[in-house]
Amino acid sequence: MKIWRCVQIGHHNNVGKTIEEWQKNGWRFHTYQASGQTTLVNHYLLFERDE
Repeated sequence: MKIWRCVQIGHHNNVGKTIEEWQKNGWRFHTYQASGQTTLVNHYLLFERDE
């Protein structure tokens, strides 16, 4: 069985750093999604790992 976690990032500069941190802790990066308006964009990262 897999465990899934979604992480919301407020600024795109933190996306790479967040992926690196989660991967160091044993999580696999699965999906990236961004949504919002031109001045306010949220970035969502989905991670998975085996239970």
